[in-house]
Amino acid sequence: MEQALRIQPEDMGPAAPERAKPESVSEGIEKVLRFAAPAAKAHEPEPAPAPAKPAGPVTAREFATAIDFVHEAAQAIRAAEERTREAEARTHGIAQRAAEELKNAELRIQALEARVRAAEGRAQEAEARAKEADAWLRQIFTTIAEELPVRRTA
Repeated sequence: MEQALRIQPEDMGPAAPERAKPESVSEGIEKVLRFAAPAAKAHEPEPAPAPAKPAGPVTAREFATAIDFVHEAAQAIRAAEERTREAEARTHGIAQRAAEELKNAELRIQALEARVRAAEGRAQEAEARAKEADAWLRQIFTTIAEELPVRRTA
């Protein structure tokens, strides 16, 4: 890109007319300027229309200006691509953290479900022991009531 900025139309030598005619270069410059114009309009107010330019060979200044526009467009594209890569990296990181948190939550749920099942088992066992103890107490009370004489008070 820097080399392109240093090239002057005078430096093109005798082969220049064979590679590009001045009309085609100026048409190319006009296309670049039209391409860059919408971006410029978004950031600053529209300038007054430039006076009509006579058709003729492209000057070194016009060539350098066109190259500057191309350079700015390339920088804008690179910046947009970098922002896109950064956004994708952030999104990937967020998704990865969310997946890890989900996996950890599922593991905690499984552990809690196991603890609940164990507690339910202990509760059922305790309930069965309590029923058995109640049955024994009733049996003991019945036996005592039947075996011991009743005292009558007069």
